[in-house]
Amino acid sequence: MEKNYFVEVFDQGDSGELFRLDQPQQFDSEAQAREAANDLASKHAGVIAWSLNLESSTEFEGEREVFYTAGETLELE
Repeated sequence: MEKNYFVEVFDQGDSGELFRLDQPQQFDSEAQAREAANDLASKHAGVIAWSLNLESSTEFEGEREVFYTAGETLELE
C-alpha cells in the first residue's frame, strides 16, 4: 500500500461562492505537499493538503488524513 499526498485549492467567485480550482495536485511527500499548500494559501481563498492510501493502481482505501488547512474550504468528497 502506498500513501499519496494531495493539495486542493479553493477560490471565491464574484458573488462570494466558494469553488474548487481544478483537480487536486499530487505530490511525492507530505513535506512537498505542505510546502506547496503553504505557498498557495497566500494566493487563494483556501487550501487543504491531505493524504490517502492507494491500494492498487486505481483504487484508494481508507479515510483522507488532512494535515494542512488554510482559509475557507469546502468539505472533501
